[in-house]
Amino acid sequence: MDVPKRRLIWDLVQGGLSEESFIAQFGANPRTTPEIVRVELEESLTERSTDNLRFALILAFRFGLSRQWAPLLCKLMGEDWHHSHEDIAGALQDLRFPVTIDCLYRTALRKHDYLAYNDNESLAIKCIWALHDIGTPEAAEKLQRLSQSDLSARVREKALKRLSALAVTRPGDPVPAYRRARDQKVRPDWDLGGSQRDK
Repeated sequence: MDVPKRRLIWDLVQGGLSEESFIAQFGANPRTTPEIVRVELEESLTERSTDNLRFALILAFRFGLSRQWAPLLCKLMGEDWHHSHEDIAGALQDLRFPVTIDCLYRTALRKHDYLAYNDNESLAIKCIWALHDIGTPEAAEKLQRLSQSDLSARVREKALKRLSALAVTRPGDPVPAYRRARDQKVRPDWDLGGSQRDK
C-alpha cells in the first residue's frame, strides 16, 4: 500500500474525508471488493510491513470482515514483527469462527515484549472474549485450560468468568448488544456458507 492510499485511509478515519470521496479517490470500494483488503493483508505478511498491516486492518474494520480471511489473520497473529495482535484478536472475536480457536488459545499464552507493561494481560483477555463469543465446546475447553494456566490471576479469573457465562447461556437467549454490534462488521455475503455462522 503506497503512502497516498495510507493518507486517504487516515483522512477517512479522522473524519476529514467522506466515505464517498474516499472511495472515489481510492479507486475502489472495499465494501464491494473485499479482495482489496485480503491483498493488503497478504502483502503485509509477505513484506512484514507493520504500516501496511495497520492500515489494512483499519479498512477491514471500516468496510467489513470476511471469514475467508481467518487463516490469514491467524498467520499474522503468530508473527512477532508487528504490534497489531490485539486488533487481530478483535477481528477474530467479530468473526466468531471456530477454526480460530487454537490460534486464539496459543495467542493468549504467548508473551510479546511490547505488551510487557501489563504482562500481556490485555491481549490474553481479548482472546478470552473471542473464545467466549465463539462459544463451542472446543472454545469452552480452551477457556477451562486458560483458567487453570500459569497466566496471571486476573487473566485466569476472566477465563473462568467467561466460561461460567457460557455455562448459563441457553439456546434462544437474546443476543447481547455488543455481539449484535460486532455482527454488523461481518459481511454475510463474504461468509463461508452463511448457515454456519453460529455453529
